[in-house]
Formats: sequence, C-alpha cells, structure tokens
Amino acid sequence: MTDLILKYNLLDPSGKKEVLDFMDFLLTKEIKSKKPIKTAYKKRILKVSVWNDSDIDFMIQNQQKLNQWKAQEW
Repeated sequence: MTDLILKYNLLDPSGKKEVLDFMDFLLTKEIKSKKPIKTAYKKRILKVSVWNDSDIDFMIQNQQKLNQWKAQEW
C-alpha cells in the first residue's frame, strides 16, 4: 500500500486525476455486479402464467373447431 501511495504522489495532477477516474470506474463496475438479482428475478418469474390440462384441452377443442371452418367461394 505504501508503494501505491508513493507512486501516486509522483504523478502530476492530470495523472492523479486519471488514476482516480480509473478507480471510480472499477468501483462502479464492482457495485453493478453485486446488485441483488435474485429478488427481482423471483418477482418476475412469479408473474409467469401457468396452464393446467383443462386450459390446454379447451385450446385444442377450439383449434379443432377452427380447422372445420370452410372458406366461402365467390
């Protein structure tokens, strides 16, 4: 740590600003990777609809009825 401070103090003001900007970049990247994704994911996945067998049977029946339609001839 002492070496880091000694090297930092040898830099000119623009070099010091560049080091600080880079450290800020690294810190923001680390903060973004640690955000709690699990709770948001759980909330989104709970909103997914679930179909049971009776729902699927109803859709199959409607599909069969739709396939029986005949187009009118002109």
